[in-house]
Amino acid sequence: MNSGNKYICKICNKNYKTYKSLWNHNDNYHKVDIIQNIIQNHPTTSSKNHPKSSMMEYQCRKCDKKYKYVQGRWKHEQTCTNDQNKKINDLLIKVEQLEKKINISKKTINNNNGTINNNNGNINNGITNNIHINALGFENIIPKLNEKEKVDLLTGLLFKEIPHVELVRKIFTNEKFMEDRNTMITNLQTKTCMVFNKDTNKFEAKNKNEYIDNLIDYRHKDIKDLYKEMQDSKKIKSNARKLIEDYIEQFDDLRNTESYKKNKEEIIYIIYNCKEIMKKLKDEYYN
Repeated sequence: MNSGNKYICKICNKNYKTYKSLWNHNDNYHKVDIIQNIIQNHPTTSSKNHPKSSMMEYQCRKCDKKYKYVQGRWKHEQTCTNDQNKKINDLLIKVEQLEKKINISKKTINNNNGTINNNNGNINNGITNNIHINALGFENIIPKLNEKEKVDLLTGLLFKEIPHVELVRKIFTNEKFMEDRNTMITNLQTKTCMVFNKDTNKFEAKNKNEYIDNLIDYRHKDIKDLYKEMQDSKKIKSNARKLIEDYIEQFDDLRNTESYKKNKEEIIYIIYNCKEIMKKLKDEYYN
């Protein structure tokens, strides 16, 4: 009352200058309590008709504790840690996660028709796994792109970053390209990188500098194939079409430029920054 505010909440004793502020407070924090008070004091539920109404209890909405007055319940709920609703939600989340894992397992079994085949990637040279990895040059990238991604690679992104870099970033950051992740760089200082070999079904060391050049060549082929597919699309404007065609034709002449070296370094960093993802993929492949 010392504050001069004349509108006081009957439940938590907070005070406000205007009735509207008090009303907003009750509407946000005590709506259920107010409704229960109305029901308790309504003529049809008065003590005359219901002798036991004076014994009405207010149960905590988080635990089983009960209180004679709504104020007591409100004070208790501010510190109650036994939130059953939260526990139920946490359990539901865990159940949903388990269902996803079960569905993935079922899908894997269905794809393999429940059989073990030495040529289908389930058992190779003594390696048991449910993961398929496409070696460099055998990736299946373009069909996995949606139309917007295709247009972005050939238009807007071309003026910010070469499509080859963006394509590599998509492969290593988008789950739909997981089987196309075939390269590991765990140390920027070494001259080697680990590359998946489809003949041995193992990750083997390769010269990093030469290998990244080969990787860029294959991504360049992807860009050319993509443009061949999209060149008649109305979403590729004439000025962008001319720019793309010139870029594709002149790409081989860019190899000795500083721009090419920077883009090559960017690709190396992209793969390096995904080293933990690749370690996990490798571990899952061999287990």
